[in-house]
Amino acid sequence: TYLWGNTLQSVTVASDNAYLSSQDGVIFNKDKTVLLWYPRGKPDTSYTVPLSVTRLFYRSFDEVDALTSVTLPNGLKDIDSYVFTSCRNIATLNLPSSLKSIDDFSIRDLKVSSMLVPENITELGYYFLAECPELTSVELPSTLTTMAVYVLSSNPKLKTVTCKAANPPAIPAGAHVFEDTPI
Repeated sequence: TYLWGNTLQSVTVASDNAYLSSQDGVIFNKDKTVLLWYPRGKPDTSYTVPLSVTRLFYRSFDEVDALTSVTLPNGLKDIDSYVFTSCRNIATLNLPSSLKSIDDFSIRDLKVSSMLVPENITELGYYFLAECPELTSVELPSTLTTMAVYVLSSNPKLKTVTCKAANPPAIPAGAHVFEDTPI
């Protein structure tokens, strides 16, 4: 679905479709537990993910320019790869405490100024919170054990990173964590 271009604003799925559903132009699986795709051309500046959603599918919000704010439901468990990549205008995105996993490249190139990573997250995947030009502060959970390649890199305004883990998270040699970030 991410290959459908940048101008499509809405999708309607027939109510008798056995596998898919839609709500407000956004595509879900039939029971609305997985948000599959948010149209890139949708003009809305804010979006609230329905309470039934427990997973954001691969590239579901990738490169959506109009959004400045996304509200995630408490109950969301998984954010797949590339979900919020290059959503350059998202300034408000709060990760819910129910979150269990955040895949590689999933939260990158946003306009957020701060981020609180919830407890239960043990690993930050490739490019987590990288290339966020307005990011100034991040709080990492006590459960964090690993930080992958280019985590928190290329963030020119990042000044404060608080890690609540008793033991610092493992960073692989040559991982470029904090690269081009003046911290």
